[in-house]
Amino acid sequence: MDTKSTHTRNGRLKKSQKNANGEGSIYWSESRKRWVAQFTFSASNRPSKFYKLKKDATKWLEEQKRMKAMGQSSYTPHAKMNLKDFLEAWLEHRHTRNMAPETYRNYKGAISRISMEIGEQNASKLSPHAIEHLMNEMADKFSESTCLNAYAVLSAAFKYAVKMGDFPINPVIKVPRPQITKNPSRHIPMEDFAKIYSVASLNPYTHARVEIGAIVGPRPGEILGLLWSDIIWDSNHIVVERQLQRVKGDGLVLRPVKQKTRREIPVTQTTLKILKAHKDYQAMNKAGWISDQDLIFPNTVGRPLDPKRDRKWWLDILKLADVPHYTLYQMRKTAFSLMTSTGTDIPTLLQYTGHKNSSTVFNHYAFSIDENMDLALKKLDSLRPAVYSETEVNL
Repeated sequence: MDTKSTHTRNGRLKKSQKNANGEGSIYWSESRKRWVAQFTFSASNRPSKFYKLKKDATKWLEEQKRMKAMGQSSYTPHAKMNLKDFLEAWLEHRHTRNMAPETYRNYKGAISRISMEIGEQNASKLSPHAIEHLMNEMADKFSESTCLNAYAVLSAAFKYAVKMGDFPINPVIKVPRPQITKNPSRHIPMEDFAKIYSVASLNPYTHARVEIGAIVGPRPGEILGLLWSDIIWDSNHIVVERQLQRVKGDGLVLRPVKQKTRREIPVTQTTLKILKAHKDYQAMNKAGWISDQDLIFPNTVGRPLDPKRDRKWWLDILKLADVPHYTLYQMRKTAFSLMTSTGTDIPTLLQYTGHKNSSTVFNHYAFSIDENMDLALKKLDSLRPAVYSETEVNL
């Protein structure tokens, strides 16, 4: 042991008694009249504690050694930071790493709601009970998805803080994730879809828009991001690699798709013919365009189409078709429900949807259509064993 200090008359050390690296140190502070225990986790992380008894200082030091061996720390450099400031600092740090604008808006909204409830609480001392109470309070005020978003933000922020050594523990791991009742919207019933498709087919633009939305099935933002150069006419494919999003300060911009993966989707000759008719019709109406950005579904002057206008167009189609309200996104669910009814295999479905997990597709997108259910019942009747003949029935 390397000792730099001198002993007092009662045998206590006046100054630091140094141990080997990673061992920490214990010494007596004459000014404080306390034993000082100090441990080094890193150059910027050297917590100290003061104790009346040396055995308590030794106990604390041994605990720090154990935690360091487990990759943990009991020290936080942000001991006085409140939860609101902590979450906002975490979000801005994440945002500098190219977070998607939609994700940033969702997280910012979640932080705002969390801050209204417990934003002034000390972040480093936030308890699982406080988080559980927050979730219960939010469940009474907001939707299930809003509660889940808030939980996800808290979980990600504290997980990162613990990983970086800013906080000693993650209180969120002791709080169960909010349970949501899964009741996803379904596909458009075939009777109503037939009416919608019939009305849409009266105009080349609307015909192509419904064909891509409800037969091919990309997301609405992906459809608005499609370019004519994305169509591979010779091999009957459409490339999906970007989506149209509104970014604060930048307006409507084209960004990579949600999964960041380019996918080629096979389409039929009929789909290509419908697109070709729309392309020819579009070419005849470019006189009033301000710019031509090669978009398949631009606005009236050739620029990216505002998603709000796309939704307005959809509501007009529903009104003309005289059908109940359906969301624009239900066209996508209709496409995959139709594919499922034809016996499309799982790998192909995943390629069309852009998802990696089949459970996501079957839980949220692909549903059995009514006609298939009727057919299944008829098949069951035909397969039922004949136990007896009608003449043997004696009522």
